Amino acid sequence: MIPICVKTPKGIEEIEKRTYRLPVRTRQVLIMIDGKRDYAALVAMFPGDTLPGACRQLIDDGFIVPLHKPESPPLRTAGSSLPGAGSGALLSAIDLQRLSMARDFMASTLASFVGTGASPLVSRIEAAARLPDLHVLAVPWREAMARSPEGLKQLAGFENRLAVIDQNFVSALASPRPVPTGAPLPAPMNDDERLEMARNFMVNTLSAFVGIAASSLIAHVEDCSSIEELRHLFIDWREAMSLSRDGRKRLGELDAKLAALVS
Repeated sequence: MIPICVKTPKGIEEIEKRTYRLPVRTRQVLIMIDGKRDYAALVAMFPGDTLPGACRQLIDDGFIVPLHKPESPPLRTAGSSLPGAGSGALLSAIDLQRLSMARDFMASTLASFVGTGASPLVSRIEAAARLPDLHVLAVPWREAMARSPEGLKQLAGFENRLAVIDQNFVSALASPRPVPTGAPLPAPMNDDERLEMARNFMVNTLSAFVGIAASSLIAHVEDCSSIEELRHLFIDWREAMSLSRDGRKRLGELDAKLAALVS
């Protein structure tokens, strides 16, 4: 039995850039592995006898890593609490791994593209004890990154990477991206980059807001090799997003972002 797994940085890179050119079915399995779906859920999405081999390849090649339940009780974070919680909040092994990956990514991108000017924000990020703490810092992180010309150029890709680590960043970053005075909103450099950005955007939003019910549409999006093909799925994407209450709430903003990429 394949255990519950999460994507590694290598797996996230493959989702974003197709660096390792995984077979289509193996890549589709990778997309759906999110640290929540167990093997039974994956079997329901990918019937047939290819799933065990695909999962084993992803584990052996370092695209995903099993989440082992800790023998001791989950970590109780000091100084953090959730509504209705006592002195601390229990963190699962899944959330601990996502927290570490997201925290490291946000801090390292600020250090690389903004430098010492982002030190106070980096300190707040490094002190984050829960994923919701990082969600609150997502917009300040984006605003700081946008102040760097190179950071602004790569911001869309960085946002996608955060969404792959934890899909709740899609909601946290759903407000319009800031544009520094005198600087236009960064556009994709070429059609290939625009295709990749649009495809990642559709996959991430469907995964975050619709989940397993959108698995068939996600597979179609993944198979698209041109902007024109994605345009044909635009209405299907909107209808799927409308199935989710949160998706309907954010649809106006997300619709405008996707339209800008595929128009």
